[in-house]
Amino acid sequence: PMKNNEWKKLVLELKEISESKGITQTEIAEKLNCRQQHISRFFNTKCSPSLDLFLQVAKANVVEVELVLTVS
Repeated sequence: PMKNNEWKKLVLELKEISESKGITQTEIAEKLNCRQQHISRFFNTKCSPSLDLFLQVAKANVVEVELVLTVS
């Protein structure tokens, strides 16, 4: 299992990617059919995300997961 600080690095990398692409938390929430507050908590590392949520957010950002995993 991944340690909490490893998850945080991956989540923060996704946050940077979405910001650089101009993708808002609201847009991600709409794609995932959840509330913007949930995405905000995810990006602010207020919760430990499941692998499923992480992959969904990555997909919403049109991120190749292999890239994110190799960067971290």
